[in-house]
Amino acid sequence: MRILGLCLMSVFAFGAADWPRFRGPNGAGISTETGLPAELGRDRNVLWKAKTPKGNSSPIVVRGKVWITGHEGDERVVLCYDAASGSLLWRTAISKARTEVPNPLNGPTTPSPVSDGSSVFVFFPEFGLLAYDLNGKELWRVPLGPFGGIQGMAVSPIYSDGRVIQLIDTPEVAYLAAFDAKTGKQVWKKDRPIGFLGSYATPSLYQPSSGPPQIVVAGAVELTGYDARNGERLWWARGVTYGPAVLPLVAGDAVFTMEPSGDAAPPFNAMLTQFDKDKNGTIEMTEVGNEKINDQIMRRVFKSIDQNSGNGDGVVTEEEFKRAFNPGGAGGLVRTRLGGRGDVSQTHVGWKHTKGLPYVTAPVLYSGILYVIRNGGILSTFNPETGGLLREERLKDAIGDYYAQPVAGDGKIYLVSHEGKVTVIQAGEKWEVLSSGELDEKVIATPAISGGHIFVRTDGTLYCFGVKSTGS
Repeated sequence: MRILGLCLMSVFAFGAADWPRFRGPNGAGISTETGLPAELGRDRNVLWKAKTPKGNSSPIVVRGKVWITGHEGDERVVLCYDAASGSLLWRTAISKARTEVPNPLNGPTTPSPVSDGSSVFVFFPEFGLLAYDLNGKELWRVPLGPFGGIQGMAVSPIYSDGRVIQLIDTPEVAYLAAFDAKTGKQVWKKDRPIGFLGSYATPSLYQPSSGPPQIVVAGAVELTGYDARNGERLWWARGVTYGPAVLPLVAGDAVFTMEPSGDAAPPFNAMLTQFDKDKNGTIEMTEVGNEKINDQIMRRVFKSIDQNSGNGDGVVTEEEFKRAFNPGGAGGLVRTRLGGRGDVSQTHVGWKHTKGLPYVTAPVLYSGILYVIRNGGILSTFNPETGGLLREERLKDAIGDYYAQPVAGDGKIYLVSHEGKVTVIQAGEKWEVLSSGELDEKVIATPAISGGHIFVRTDGTLYCFGVKSTGS
């Protein structure tokens, strides 16, 4: 873990209290702060709470301010709160330019903001990229899209050395682009291979012992490393990812990727029952409706299968369907060694674990143990060097679904279920539950840790938790 800390310090110039992007510094989900509360709940260690608009973006915290995005009708909004008091400092809005159809659990404002310490950058899938100063003044805007993501868009922008990096990875368009953080001018853009499902995974950064930072992308088709200066494709590994939602977790000279192994296709017969109106054993694009959200999503799925795994004739056969959902055994919890060049599929891909894995929640590597939470409230721990399963146990008080990413600090792991149940774990090989609490609202956003406080966004509330002072 000391190696990880050195890597983060070399890449970022933020204070120890800052949480400047989705899931904190480099997406690791780890805080080095102490004095964090061991109990969280609607009536436990609440310092303040504020009502928020709808939205799934996760809070970021920089220089004593908290930012989130949200949506109200056709408006896409950015909100800034005082981290100490919860007061709303400013709110700004932009009208959507079009509609990108999301999965209802996703929504139009899932990507989280990112900051370089002096500006805040946001990505609204129905408009593009925007930049604001810390007082809410718009600095620039870059319209982007449309994109055509099957489930909508979820990838957050990241920041590296004066540039805002945005990954677009859908069945219709796929690229990685860098924009000047001061002007919004596009610095470089690199097309990416198009995959059947696309990627919903925010990139991470890797700082080698020598040379420039690398952008690590867990994308459809391949895991890839790019030179952050010019976008050069430095290395790639196939057979690792095929449609990830989990960010690549960079730790030292390794990266951990995770998604269910590529054999989780729904039965084709079930698809025929729902969509094969003429009962000829295939699914024709003309048979799939476009009115209900679920039908719109499935129409994009079948269109992607036809274009990327089929012959483009507007008809999906059982063979094409199975081929799309079984891309050579890709997926699983995989450890890949960094530092290679070219095709590293055979030389750098290490161990793989394929059973009982989540699709949305990333692992957190804390004090030498890899923690994974999946639906049903099942917590698994692994040896990060060997992939050996150390322990697997259900959290009896939080057995629901999980979309918020686990975060860690002060010897504790913080887990929040979709139903709003908060579990605090004492970290370690023999981990134990310290507390369980209730928030009574749905939670998809990932908590942020900053200044000894934990910020949790529910369906309609932003909470700040901390150990309350007992006075002098």
